[in-house]
Amino acid sequence: MNEEFIKANFQVATYTLKEGTKGSYYRTEGFPELPNRLSISKDNELTKVSRKGRNLLHPIVGQMIGSFTQKEVSRYKEYKPYVCRTQIWKVEEYPLFIGYGTIGVTNQEGKVEDTGDLLIFHTPDNWISIKIFHFIGMGNPENLLEAMEYTSNHLRE
Repeated sequence: MNEEFIKANFQVATYTLKEGTKGSYYRTEGFPELPNRLSISKDNELTKVSRKGRNLLHPIVGQMIGSFTQKEVSRYKEYKPYVCRTQIWKVEEYPLFIGYGTIGVTNQEGKVEDTGDLLIFHTPDNWISIKIFHFIGMGNPENLLEAMEYTSNHLRE
């Protein structure tokens, strides 16, 4: 994939853990496409999921769930109940990252549907803050390693 395309469809947001909580994060900077508050849980806080689809490719290490408030505006906030979520999968070749996921949002029937947009999760400070790297249209497995390499280079800058 063309690096200029990746750069044009790449955004970063930082979420910080709310004091006194285990997994409630609030956006402190960056792009506003995801909900202002996200619940991000680690693998030991998850219920077991079935071993099919992407769950066979990479181990699940977490989950992100958020709901847009009435006043929030986003291209992902289209249908009630305005949920935005993903599983977070680990890629062993990139231990620097918590993992990756693809954004799922509620559709017309109120069910969560994949958007095809990729998220890569990174914590520089042991889960106090989480950087979320957002790649529009790159949520397929063929683009994953390229996006992870691009993000690794971005962190080195």
